[in-house]
Formats: sequence, C-alpha cells, structure tokens
Amino acid sequence: MHFLCKCGYRFHDSTDCLSYKGRIIADQDWNEFWDCIEELEKPHENSHAIYERIDDLFQLNLYQCPSCGRVFLENPENRSQLIRFTPCLEGEPEPDVNKRLLISSYGEKWKGHLYADWYDNKPEWCDNRGMIYPILNIQLDDLAFDDYESFEKRFYEVFEHLKGLHLISYAILNVNQKRAFRWSEKDNE
Repeated sequence: MHFLCKCGYRFHDSTDCLSYKGRIIADQDWNEFWDCIEELEKPHENSHAIYERIDDLFQLNLYQCPSCGRVFLENPENRSQLIRFTPCLEGEPEPDVNKRLLISSYGEKWKGHLYADWYDNKPEWCDNRGMIYPILNIQLDDLAFDDYESFEKRFYEVFEHLKGLHLISYAILNVNQKRAFRWSEKDNE
C-alpha cells in the first residue's frame, strides 16, 4: 500500500519491519488469540490453520505519520480505505505528539536489518548508484553514494558498528542485483 499523508509524507508499505506500521487486534478477539497460542503448544498437525487464524485476528493495519503524527487505520469494512485520526488536545492540533507510537517495545534496541544496493548504471528511479537502507529505530546519515569504494567502505563500517551494538539480525549487500554479502545473526550464533 502506498499513500500520501495530508502533510505530504509518502507512505510505502512494501516491506516488513516498518517503524510507522502496526497491526491491531480487537479486544473481543483477545481470548481467541490466546486460545490459538495454547493450541500451538499442544501436539497437532494443523499449525498452518492456526497461524492463519492468528493472522486473521491481526488483519487491521495501522500507520502513523513520522512527520506530523496523524494516524491511519484500515477500515474493517473496506480494507482499501483508510480512516485518518489527527492528534489534538482539547480540539486543537497537538504540535508535540509522540510520532513513534508503533515502534517495537524494544525501542531503539530493536534488532533491525541492514540492506544495501549498488548499481553500476544508475537506475532511473534513484538519485544515486549506491544506497544503504537501514531498517532500524535509530537514525543514520551518509547513506547515498556514487563512488563504489566509498559505498562499500561505509556499508561495512555501518555493519560492524550495528553488529557490535547488537542492533541488527541480518545484513545484505547486493551489487548489480546479485548478492555480494549476507550475514545472519542466527547463522553466526
């Protein structure tokens, strides 16, 4: 899903682990959720069906604009329609609203992912030949490049730094759409 906030922020929901996206479960479905968890703990052969039931319980997506704080909720009767909520205090827009309501309960210590893509021929859709895309709850700078050596050096600097802080669970570097480097915390335990 892609949409534009009233403030001009462009939402892109085409990947996982977004810091501005969440899923909600209705209070009326809470007991069924725990029933599913209990069922998974018992020996059975229908785990796929149980996971589908859990997924159905969390079907409503919720988005918060990281720029202005507006909240968007999928309409349960028409999932292609979003209902917008504007933060306000006593009827007046709230200027200092918390814009990070949907980040992980681990906050800035959430283990994210690190991606990087390099193209010898700059794609039309991109301003640079190399981009590093950290999916984290912390901000990083200097992530766009037109020089491969600088790009590769910065990727490994960021990778080692984040790995040392225990802030990533995996990292991927692609060069001309081919995997040049892959690291996974699970593979290195």
